[in-house]
Amino acid sequence: MPRVLGVLMAIAGLLWLIFLYPLLANRMLVEIEAPGFVAELALMLWLLIRGVNVQRWKERAL
Repeated sequence: MPRVLGVLMAIAGLLWLIFLYPLLANRMLVEIEAPGFVAELALMLWLLIRGVNVQRWKERAL
């Protein structure tokens, strides 16, 4: 997985932690969900386009 996707997913995960404080989460709902949506969409598209290199996966498993 590219580092950019990893960073996007990490940022989205940290933003989801805002839901531990519901008053703030209700005010920032769009600001929390937008980066999460972008990160998840980018990951999904990368997996659909690039997929998994089965040969490399098996080599690393050994």
